[in-house]
This record gives sequence, C-alpha cells and structure tokens, in this order.
Amino acid sequence: MKIKENNWLLTAIVIGSFFNSFMSSSLNIAMPVIDAEYHVGLAEVAWISKSFLLASAVGLLLAGWLADQFGRRKIFLIGNILFGVVSLAIILAENFYIEVALRFIQGLGSSMIMASSPALIASAFPSSRRGFTLGIQTTFTYMGLSLAPLLGGLMTQTLGWKSLFMLNFIFTVLVIIIMLFNIHHEWKNEEISSFDLKGYLLFVVSMISVVFALEWINWKSIVALCIAGIVGYFFVSYELRIDQPFISIPLLKNNKYFTHSVLAALINYATTFAISYVLSLYLQRIRGISPFKSGLILCFQPLMMALFSAYSGHLSDRHNPGKIASYGMMIIAISLFFIGLLLSKTLPLYVLAIVLAVLGFGFALFSSPNTNAVMSSVDTNSYGFASAFLAFNRLFGQFISMALSAALITLFSRQNVSPVPQHSLLIACKIIFIIFAILSCYGVYLSSQRIHSKINSK
Repeated sequence: MKIKENNWLLTAIVIGSFFNSFMSSSLNIAMPVIDAEYHVGLAEVAWISKSFLLASAVGLLLAGWLADQFGRRKIFLIGNILFGVVSLAIILAENFYIEVALRFIQGLGSSMIMASSPALIASAFPSSRRGFTLGIQTTFTYMGLSLAPLLGGLMTQTLGWKSLFMLNFIFTVLVIIIMLFNIHHEWKNEEISSFDLKGYLLFVVSMISVVFALEWINWKSIVALCIAGIVGYFFVSYELRIDQPFISIPLLKNNKYFTHSVLAALINYATTFAISYVLSLYLQRIRGISPFKSGLILCFQPLMMALFSAYSGHLSDRHNPGKIASYGMMIIAISLFFIGLLLSKTLPLYVLAIVLAVLGFGFALFSSPNTNAVMSSVDTNSYGFASAFLAFNRLFGQFISMALSAALITLFSRQNVSPVPQHSLLIACKIIFIIFAILSCYGVYLSSQRIHSKINSK
C-alpha cells in the first residue's frame, strides 16, 4: 500500500513540476501576443512573468516553514488549488493589471509547490532511491522546458495565449484529485516552532532591494544596493540573537556541504537561465530565423536535460553527488566558453545545436545530484527549509541571469534592445556568454569543495 501511495505521490509531483516549468517558458513566447492585445509595451508586459517569479522567490522560505510545521502534503495540495484557481481566473480576466496581480498570487501557490515537492520526495522515499526519484522529477521539469517552445508557440498561435492557462487548469485539477483520494499520509515535523516574522520581513526587504538594483542598472541601483546591504546586516545580526531564526546562520556557516551546494545552484542558474533569451535574440535578430525554427534549435538543451536527469540522479545514489554535480558544472562552463567564442553571423546552426546538447548534458549531471546533495546534507526536520532555500537560490539566480544579460546588452548598445545594430548585439551576446563561463568556473570551484567533505546529514 505504501509503494502504491508513493507512486501516486510521484505522479502528482511530476505533473506539478512539468507545468511549473512549461508555463514559465511557454508564456515568454506569448509575450508579444499579450502586448498586442493590451498595448502596454514589451517592458510592461514582462511583469506578467516577473510578478510570478518575484512572488515565488519571496514566498518560498515561508512555504518551506509551513510545510515542515503543518504538513508537506497539505501545503503541496493548497499550492496546487491556488495555482489552478488562479489559472481559471486569468482566463476570465480582461484587464492586464488584474492579470499581473493574479500572476503574483499564482506565484505564491507555485512557491508552495516548489518548496514541498523535494521535501515530500525526501520524506516518502528511502535514501537509496531518493536521487533516482529526484531525477524523475527533474526529468519532467525539463520535459516541460523542452515542449514549451514548440507546444506553447503552437497553442498560442492557434488557440490564443490563454489556452496555456486552460491546459494548466485541467492538469492541476488532476493533481488535486490524486492528492485528495490517493494520498492519505502526512509528513511534518514532530515539534511546532514559532515563525520569525521580523527576520522574514528583513529578508524580503533586502532581497527586493537587490532585485530592483538589478532591474534599474543606474544611479538608483547604488541606492538600492546600499539599502540591501544595510538591511542584510541587520537581518544577520538579528538572526544570530534569536532562538528560532528564520534562516539558521550557524547552519550555513557550519554545514559547508549544504552551503556550497546551494551556492553552486545559485551560480548555475545565474549563468544558464538567460541562455534561451540571449540566443533567441541572436537567432531571430542576427540570423533572421523564425521563432519556430529558433525553438527547434533551443530545444536541444532541455531535451538532453530530460533524457539524462534521471540517470544522473541514479548515479548520485551510488557515488558522491557533489562530485557528479562538479563534473556537470565543468561541462557547462566549457560549453558556455565555446558558445561565446563561436557566435558569429556565419556559425553553422548544427554546431550551435551540438554545443547546446552538450551543455544540456552538463546541466543534467549537475541538477539532480546537486538537489540530492542538498537534501542529504540536512536532517529530516529541515527538509522543508532545505528544499525551499534551494528553490529560492534557483529563482534568485534566474533574476540575476536575466538582469545581467539585459544590462550588458544595454551597456554595449547604449540603446534599447529593439533597435540594437546587429554588430553591437552580436558583441553583447558573445561577452554575456564569456562572463557566464567565468562565473561558472567559480561555481565549479565551489562545487568541487564538496568532493572530499562529509555530508552533515541525519
């Protein structure tokens, strides 16, 4: 009965993981269509995605605490209900700014799903199968990313962009049914701990200040970074003084395996998330390729992630997951260097596709083992916090990746993206990949620190 229930649980988790990644990627393709409908401008229309990411990042650690204290199954279920109901509300809404607000609420639901999913896997499955199961979840995540450019573009073109939310609503209802009728066990901490509201608010103010600093890239950024630094100092000082802190500073300081793992994830997403954004500009604006053909080329990266993530998770069950993740990040760094050096107006597209496939293989080697390393380095009472903190670093890395790419394009062109001359845009794209590669090398160093260290686990 336990095996059967675990299979249903894994089914619900992979459906949720698939549509979380599918929606975020496919909606980016629909941005021009949304702008054509509401006429708010490409910069403004991006908030329909940014509000979702911001809410997800802000809500993750709170959702992790809620999952640990009140039940990981319960928080996962509530998150899916919120995710599905808001999808239906967006379909019915007619005002752009109402939809932005709804997307923010949907981001809170997404944070509950992301914070509780790895914790549920770590709780329900034995340690000998944890890496493989996390690999299956990661595989479906990348399947969502793989199908998003093609299926999302096709649905947007034929049925309209709101059809994406209808598809999401249908499958979210399926997840809710599975959780209500097939999953009866609950996993949570035995002892209830108080929530550090003051620490949480200080943390949120500090992070939002950093986000705005990356968003503005002007004199206001300096002010925002100063605010982030001051608030961050008070946050750390306050967390060290209280008995039940929002974030355990001693845990980050003493558990080097855990800290290096989450920092490696932060750097990894900061150097890879904007790849599709930058290469879309390169393929469509410099090479003159259609969005559909561009999507075919970009699919090679997430396709390789989907193919090899489960196997790399299986390897991490038998070998040091930090070592496998380090090899994966090394492949990523080398691939980013190659793309930066090779990009030109005459680069054969099959060469770019091959390098992207290699990069995707490196990402598959990194992602599942690194998640396994994070979850294996803490005790069972910290599963919710660990998975939420890892997901937060992933989302914050995505913010950094997009902000850094946009800033460099603006810096090298000295004008908006749309009218950038091809030569300036090409130089900007090459520099972005070189910088990403250099940052990835530091990520390799951080990740390699775990190879000979012991896991501070339960």
